[in-house]
Amino acid sequence: MADSELARDKKTRFAGRDLSDMQLLQVAKTLGKEWEQAAIHLDLKTKDLDVIKADGQTDVAMQKLKMLRLWRRRRPPGKATAQDLLRGLEDLENLPFEARLLLTGHS
Repeated sequence: MADSELARDKKTRFAGRDLSDMQLLQVAKTLGKEWEQAAIHLDLKTKDLDVIKADGQTDVAMQKLKMLRLWRRRRPPGKATAQDLLRGLEDLENLPFEARLLLTGHS
């Protein structure tokens, strides 16, 4: 793949479509301790977080992925895009720079 194709692919892979599990996993890996606050910003409830954490999954990255998948599942079709996720997280003061870059297609 040529450099220009690679750059275009990076910019468009998160644009316009609902995020895939793989894309959500990439975002989840950028989130740190603030992931639970991120869930609240995405209109998930604390009881949702309790269920995710009580599920027996000890891998925190997988807990973050479950949180993002729950957000996506509760969104109408076509409304779980990178832009939608970034919009939901824009008020999160400590959103990692890497997550912001990934969601804006500049990773």
